[in-house]
Amino acid sequence: MRASLGSLAVLGLVKLKMAAAPRTLYLLQYSQSGCEASCAFCPQSRVSKSDKRMLSRIPWPTVELERVAESLASRPPLLSRVCVQTVLKEGFEEELLEIVEVLKGAGPDVPMSVATTPVERGVLRELRDLGVERLGIGLDAASPRVFGSVGKPHSWSEYLEFVREALEIFGRGRVHVHLIFGLGESELEFVETAIRLYEMGSEVALFAFTPVKGTPMESVPPPDLESYRKIQLIRYLLSRGVDPGEFLRVEGASVRLKRGPWLQSALEAFLTSGCPGCNRPFYNETPRTIYNYPSRELLERDREALEEWIRRVVE
Repeated sequence: MRASLGSLAVLGLVKLKMAAAPRTLYLLQYSQSGCEASCAFCPQSRVSKSDKRMLSRIPWPTVELERVAESLASRPPLLSRVCVQTVLKEGFEEELLEIVEVLKGAGPDVPMSVATTPVERGVLRELRDLGVERLGIGLDAASPRVFGSVGKPHSWSEYLEFVREALEIFGRGRVHVHLIFGLGESELEFVETAIRLYEMGSEVALFAFTPVKGTPMESVPPPDLESYRKIQLIRYLLSRGVDPGEFLRVEGASVRLKRGPWLQSALEAFLTSGCPGCNRPFYNETPRTIYNYPSRELLERDREALEEWIRRVVE
């Protein structure tokens, strides 16, 4: 397996000073050559020249599954979830089921998520029956146009059909579709897809595009932080069932936010989104420029600046 460096620290397998510790154990299937997909933004991609120890800007060293299971059995106090992420390779579905079985045997009471590309319906049922509680789906691109340009496997329509199948098996609110802001979509394209996904019954886990050296998109800049903050607020309001007609104004390919009572707890929007317990510390950012806040302590540190941004930008 690969595990994020912070995850290994939480398990006690490495020593690491952390500004915020992960509350989820992040694991990735191992493949010496990386993933067979051709995603232009991903270091694991077969078209990437990046170090395969990287995923986004975080090192993911290798570790034996048995060592992870032994550490998991001791119930590390910071840990609230396990997330197993897949790579495309021969036999990855069968291996995934084996990994889940081993980990659930070691820590049966720890909630588990699996993040994957489309797999057969039967695999989804087996994952559910093994005790996987939630499913993450890496759609990543927020429009068919961008989807085709960044080299995603399968097709846009196949991904949306997979979201529907996953919702049938895991239930509304237990499927988290990953979307990356900054791949080349407009604000309006991103928001329209997010609205569509929430209407289907899924959640959205929001990521900021991070250029990584060695990938085909290494020279593409990360998204504008103010634009990203806007998208965070919109995702947050959609997740709470607020009608987009109440808080959204469309201006060409851009969107604006209207002021209203929904902004009373708006700072929550800037925390990392995903499954319960998912905080992905510094996956998309440095401690000085934070896109997704991994802890309430860091959020409080920047409270004044964030509240000022809301007052200035929201109409």
